[in-house]
Amino acid sequence: MGEPAARPYTTIHNVMRKTYLFTYPLILLLLTACGYKGPVRPLETPLPGPPTVLELRQQGDSLLLGWQLPTANQNGSLLKKAPQLEIYRMTFDPENDCPECFDRSELLVRIDPELPEPGLKVGKRYLYRDEQVRAGTGYQYKLLARSANGQPGQSAILRQPFTNPVPAPGQLQVLSRDRSALLSWQPVEIAPGDQLLGYRIYRRLDDVLSSPYPLRGEPLQETHFEDFNLENGTRYHYRVRALVQRGDLQIESRASSEQSATPEPGR
Repeated sequence: MGEPAARPYTTIHNVMRKTYLFTYPLILLLLTACGYKGPVRPLETPLPGPPTVLELRQQGDSLLLGWQLPTANQNGSLLKKAPQLEIYRMTFDPENDCPECFDRSELLVRIDPELPEPGLKVGKRYLYRDEQVRAGTGYQYKLLARSANGQPGQSAILRQPFTNPVPAPGQLQVLSRDRSALLSWQPVEIAPGDQLLGYRIYRRLDDVLSSPYPLRGEPLQETHFEDFNLENGTRYHYRVRALVQRGDLQIESRASSEQSATPEPGR
């Protein structure tokens, strides 16, 4: 008698087993060659850190904001390009302040690092003057840098109430001398409860905007000042502001009228 015929299911099983033993190492080899190591994950985009060296102060009829752009992302990597900055603003009641309340900020302005107008760049610092303010109202500003692809980074908050402006010092006079200019002005009138801390001198050249920073760090206690080491034949323009302590705030007065001097030899 001959051997019994192989069962159909045994034949199929053997064929499948041989196919598996051949194809599995081949698939494994292909996956290894392609560098496959696990599930594919999307790359994370680094987001900018917050603006730094923040500043907010009342200067005359406006609030002046200052900041430096972040140079690194939140993960510590360096920013390849200076980010655009957005300033959002909301108002609050200084008598019923709630810093943790709902954020109602609206976009006020975008500042391009290369073309900062309506802002101003002074060295590494950027400044923006908000003139749409009214006395008795608090203002909160959220400064937000965006990555190159428009993703928002970490924000920084500045907030301060705006109070009635201090009047400007009066009758500024500037006399030209040899390599110097002599300034004098009338004392400022301050409101009851305010404390006069002194005066600040601001100077500019022709066709140059006045710097928001005074010539001296410490305020002057006198109502006169001589500006030395000037260049003869160059015209200099001056303004004076008073610095006043009002409660917890230090505010600057409105600016005096601008007066000019051109130093000359022998004066």
